[in-house]
Amino acid sequence: MVAVNARQIFRHSAARLEQLAIALRRRPKAFDGNYYAPDVILVNEVSAMDLALVRNHLNDLFSLNSYVIAGERPDEVKTKFLINGKTTSLISYRSWADVCVSDVRYQLINVKERASGALVTFGGVHFRADYRGSGGGECRNQNVDKARERLGRQGARGILFGDFNRRAMNKQRECDPEETSRVEPWYEDMTSASAVDGRSYLDAVREYNRANNLSMFDEWTHEEEDPSTLCDGRSGLRRNRIDYIFVDATLKPLEAHADHPGWASRTQPGVIRCSPSPQCKYSDHRFIWGRIGLT
Repeated sequence: MVAVNARQIFRHSAARLEQLAIALRRRPKAFDGNYYAPDVILVNEVSAMDLALVRNHLNDLFSLNSYVIAGERPDEVKTKFLINGKTTSLISYRSWADVCVSDVRYQLINVKERASGALVTFGGVHFRADYRGSGGGECRNQNVDKARERLGRQGARGILFGDFNRRAMNKQRECDPEETSRVEPWYEDMTSASAVDGRSYLDAVREYNRANNLSMFDEWTHEEEDPSTLCDGRSGLRRNRIDYIFVDATLKPLEAHADHPGWASRTQPGVIRCSPSPQCKYSDHRFIWGRIGLT
């Protein structure tokens, strides 16, 4: 599974859409030496037209001709899905409104893995970076609770992923790359056991890295375009981990990372423009991907 913020609704770029598909196709092999074509891909901030272009590129690059759009497609639905029809079948889908911004909607899909018959609910979100003026600082926490409640209604084990637009810890990454400082309230709400259904969720990237004694240093997903003063006093491009895969605690993250080596190697830090087009980043976010054991 993969989640990416394509940032395309207000700035269409055919070159970046193509680079996104190429990045998905060229990502490194898994730790076991195998390469896995994604079963479920969440694409944030993309129009239905641009999502169809990504699908077409993927079908050309993977030579599978099996990726299909799953679920709702209107622009107000910020989270859209592609699924691999050879490995996964769509059962149903639902959308719901942001707690504080009613014209923004998120989406979930209920799917079945063809090989095992396992049922899973995938929920995609893209919360605002700043809710001031639209309900205040509690909006992210309230949206986390609402998303968990929507997933819980489906009955199947759930996975919630996407752009949460907030780091997990109260310290900036440059001063806390291994994420040992106090967690933010929204993250606590997301991972703790629910008093309603008893469910809890694991941060797949952190869970996998900690279980395998790996560093979190390179797991950041967003890089600012302009330099700023960092928390350690240096001037540089701030990097934060703000994209996540949260999985039902009964599921096992077999592997989970931010895209590595990431954007086009010749692209300078902070640059996302596509001129010339082969030397551009597919987004201002690195995608996150994970292999999750269902059985």
